[in-house]
Amino acid sequence: MSDTHFGAENSVLSHVPEGTTSVEPETPSAVLTQLVDCLRAIVETNADKRPPTLILHGDILELALADDNVAAMSFAAFITLAFATDPPLFDDRIYYVPGNHDHHLWETARERQYALYIRKLDPGHAIGPPWHVTRLFEEPSTVTPEAELLNAVLSHEVDHDLSVRVVYPNLGIESNDGERVIIIHHGHFTEPLYRLMSSLKAALFPRQLAAKEIWEWESDNFAWIDFFWSTLGRSGAAGVDVGLIYDMLQDKDAVAHLAANLARFISDQFPRELRAAGRLSLTPLARWLVPKVASRERSIPNVVLSEKTANGLHEYLSGPVRRQLEHERPGSASREVAFVFGHTHKPFERSEQITGFPRPISVVNSGGWVVDTKGTSTVQGASVILIDADCGVASLRMYNQADDPSSYAVQLAEAGLSRDRALRDRLGTTLQFGAAPWTTFSAVVAAAVTNRHHLLPRLIDEGVAL
Repeated sequence: MSDTHFGAENSVLSHVPEGTTSVEPETPSAVLTQLVDCLRAIVETNADKRPPTLILHGDILELALADDNVAAMSFAAFITLAFATDPPLFDDRIYYVPGNHDHHLWETARERQYALYIRKLDPGHAIGPPWHVTRLFEEPSTVTPEAELLNAVLSHEVDHDLSVRVVYPNLGIESNDGERVIIIHHGHFTEPLYRLMSSLKAALFPRQLAAKEIWEWESDNFAWIDFFWSTLGRSGAAGVDVGLIYDMLQDKDAVAHLAANLARFISDQFPRELRAAGRLSLTPLARWLVPKVASRERSIPNVVLSEKTANGLHEYLSGPVRRQLEHERPGSASREVAFVFGHTHKPFERSEQITGFPRPISVVNSGGWVVDTKGTSTVQGASVILIDADCGVASLRMYNQADDPSSYAVQLAEAGLSRDRALRDRLGTTLQFGAAPWTTFSAVVAAAVTNRHHLLPRLIDEGVAL
């Protein structure tokens, strides 16, 4: 799963009491409760009675736009539902692949890992440079860093010896027969915005070599991602304003207010006799510039994947992902490859021919659990991605937004290869989507999406008033 954004008001997995605009984190939302019931229905049909491994691939906690304690408690509500039963829903080892909104979890895990490395050095031994990524594939000798904050939350909530292992930015899984590999990433590196520092470096110092390896992409851009997308919104009262700006960017009238304020601020720095003319000329420029700067893939509500992000997807896979794969498993690019990512909040399944991979790659997007728009966006929704021991991949499309609440229904999809179809067919014969808990989930999530569509204008109005 990805993009749950626990703690965000616009996440249907956060509990926002009717008539309010604030998250009540101690209480699980109705959608979250029904989702866990659906996940339990899947696990109960599994021939292997061992609990499955939970992989959370980014933007799980809303660390950019929510208070830390609200995000942590909302996440804890999910953990309690999943592990408070006997048997627990998932294995005790959880894998976490941070995204942009929870990138700081990687930063804290990385620094802790670096500190442990330094402590183990012999006296007088030179200290090596820090590393910015983990291995793609976990090895027996690998010490995978853990998320200390989340481990503390888990131990506070449930009586299990749980651990959250942090892998960043890519997690690799190999099939038992060795014929297929799955690569899991949050998805932010498919957008040029999250490689801004690399782009600036190339523009300002064109004779420098461009970043090609995955660790170069991350080392160039980690501070920018961490500051703007994972910590800025937590900066006291200023952080609250960042959250309001994020909401206001969803509305043209609210953007006009922001642009006017920006133009006024800039023109006030001019000599007094030029301020009126400056404000008159800067306001239309700001109205054009603000939404351009803030434009991201999820703000394009009518296209599953824009051309710019599709190009970024190809660049990421053919470049740093292929190189990381070949570094750790030489020749693996010729195997069947599936790429799972989220980030865009728009689930889809497709096959892509990527440079450097002789076979088409199965690309699956897990969507997101937040409502980003004031009106219905039929391409936005969320999937749970299911993977079996053969690395067959099935996308359990939990919902897509729709105008008609009765049209919400859980559906199965697959990327198209034979091992994917086998998993899809097996699930299709065992999961009865025409009955509870699936129909109950669909009714509850339809109501929650409508609620969030109504909630967003109230949040924007509050922002404009402030």
